[in-house]
Amino acid sequence: MKKNYSYAAMLTGLLMAASGATNAASVLFTAFDQYGSDPVDYVVSIDDLTAGFFNVNVKIAENSPNQGDIRGIAFALNYEITADDISGSDITKIGLNTLNNKDGNNFNGQGSGLFTGENNYFLLSIGSAGSSSGFITSTNFAIASLGNSLENAFSVFGVRSQSVGPNGSGSSKDISTTVTFDGAPVPVPSAVWFMGSSLIGLMGFSRKAKTSVQA
Repeated sequence: MKKNYSYAAMLTGLLMAASGATNAASVLFTAFDQYGSDPVDYVVSIDDLTAGFFNVNVKIAENSPNQGDIRGIAFALNYEITADDISGSDITKIGLNTLNNKDGNNFNGQGSGLFTGENNYFLLSIGSAGSSSGFITSTNFAIASLGNSLENAFSVFGVRSQSVGPNGSGSSKDISTTVTFDGAPVPVPSAVWFMGSSLIGLMGFSRKAKTSVQA
């Protein structure tokens, strides 16, 4: 039977983490190789809240040489999932084993082999193309862990931004294979309760807006 990880399931996991589990392991991607026209520095942190999913946080670093609009996130996993195992309010399309979601969101060309050399890679479209304002400079989403260890779950991670540079005409395509694992306990913030209430409101809207494509 196909497993369906909805926002309700994610919410349950969040509340379980807040009420019961107070520790989490995390991994960081900070050393990115730049393949686009303009450099952007990113910070990617992934937490295992021991509630059945990994919480992924992506943001443009405060000291980045350029700012921009995050349009795509690509990653390779060492275990199999489906589009139903990924949820996030900014996600508008999920590509399975593809590096081109159209509308300027692709990881084709130099560096693409880092993904295609893996068995399970994904491309998420973030936000909408052609927006002149309301840039997304940080986003987060959840991936079902399906019993897998965070330490060995991710092998490569990439972020693509548009409207980069002084005149907003450049783009950034950054890819990292450098994973830093922190298995030490860290506190789960009490703000997770507020995240839960936000997820309730997003259940209907985001699930309708998100589509998936199969390569």
